[in-house]
Amino acid sequence: MFKIKLWLGNLLYVIHLYYYKKSCARLVIDADIERWCQEVGFIGYSKTRSLVFLLMFRPQFRNLFYHRVRPRFNFIKKICPPCSQLQIASDGNEIEGGGIYFEHAHATHVAAKSIGKGCIIRNLTTIGVKSKNRHEEKPTIGRNVDFGVGVICIGDIHIGDNAIIAAGSVVVKDVPANAIVAGNPAKIIKYRDSNYQS
Repeated sequence: MFKIKLWLGNLLYVIHLYYYKKSCARLVIDADIERWCQEVGFIGYSKTRSLVFLLMFRPQFRNLFYHRVRPRFNFIKKICPPCSQLQIASDGNEIEGGGIYFEHAHATHVAAKSIGKGCIIRNLTTIGVKSKNRHEEKPTIGRNVDFGVGVICIGDIHIGDNAIIAAGSVVVKDVPANAIVAGNPAKIIKYRDSNYQS
């Protein structure tokens, strides 16, 4: 039955597959597909089948896919609607391939200058500006940053590679690489092992 659903998905999402095949960001999307499939345990399938699986069963992946392909026609979002609880700002947000895995990212808003590979963002998280008249002041996020539930990360700050932002933290200052921060305002509570490998 599952294989039949995926086969029907190829028909239903034919326009999505067209955008994927023609996209100049295809290699980046491939990296996203690989990351998401590893996270959800859907391994050993072709990129096309994996993409159909993610479009069918992972609505938050759709948001990232649409961010990458930037479809001209919004009707494709009617066929396969993005998650309404997740917003990825269309300006900025230079997201490296395989850059974000959204784990239950409901009520989540992402507006960063750039986001490195391997980041995990969870629900109730806001990454963005301090106020609407400071639109350019967005965070720059390194690689493999792990955001807990309910994090607020705002302003023209830099989050270093491999940092962990604990649940409920409010981050308004730079966070060095490998730091674990918590609190409001967030403070460094310790560092990951210096031998940490992502």
